[in-house]
Amino acid sequence: MAFKILKQLIPAPTGADPSWAQRSVWVEKLTPSDTAFSFETEAEAITKKDELAAADSTTRIYKVIES
Repeated sequence: MAFKILKQLIPAPTGADPSWAQRSVWVEKLTPSDTAFSFETEAEAITKKDELAAADSTTRIYKVIES
């Protein structure tokens, strides 16, 4: 079983967003040169997700899914 990391296309709400702005579009790559991450174990994927989130200066959310 493999696991992928998805990135929120538009960073999380800032508090000034209207209530209908859910920001619920998730992608593997933000740009053509971005890296799509896939891992054999969920633990590896979670570790990388946490690294990506810590290095991201936006409020973008990352999540791990089973693929």
